[in-house]
Amino acid sequence: DKTIAVDTPRGERLADIKLPSQPGPAKEFSDVKTGDWYKDTVDQVTGLGLFSGTSASSFSPGAPLTRGMLVTILHRLSGEVGFGEGSSAFPDVKADAWYAKAVDWASATGVTAGAGEGFDPDGRITREQLVTMLYRYAVMIGQDSGKTASLNGFPDAATVSSYAQAAMKWAVAEGLVQG
Repeated sequence: DKTIAVDTPRGERLADIKLPSQPGPAKEFSDVKTGDWYKDTVDQVTGLGLFSGTSASSFSPGAPLTRGMLVTILHRLSGEVGFGEGSSAFPDVKADAWYAKAVDWASATGVTAGAGEGFDPDGRITREQLVTMLYRYAVMIGQDSGKTASLNGFPDAATVSSYAQAAMKWAVAEGLVQG
């Protein structure tokens, strides 16, 4: 088992990550069958409690990942700590939304700074948004985020937003992005 606890200088808990050496029992979904290329991964992430599916019986493997989904996954990974809860930093996040606590946490910890005038919780996450949130998460939990690689080998390197440059270079160096 692996445990990572991250606190602010004032002792407030930002993350309480507990990764068991073996995941718990996987959830069964009608749209995830033995032989599907993603079955083992779905079993692992549901066994770890990071994903719960889009309903009691559906995982929706072909559905796009939204911004609200990603911060919920990271919040669950972090032990669903209450840091930032109720801060409601974004006008498009209702306090009773299923992702509200996760968005508050992600904003308060610096994992996200939002998108434009709000958070856009139901918006499809772009690769640079995904990589930026993962990079900020790695920084927040104290993992090595200093690796960098050139983006010159990618024909669309010039289109990477300025806010995502460091994160994208890190993601390429870590092998998270390969084009």
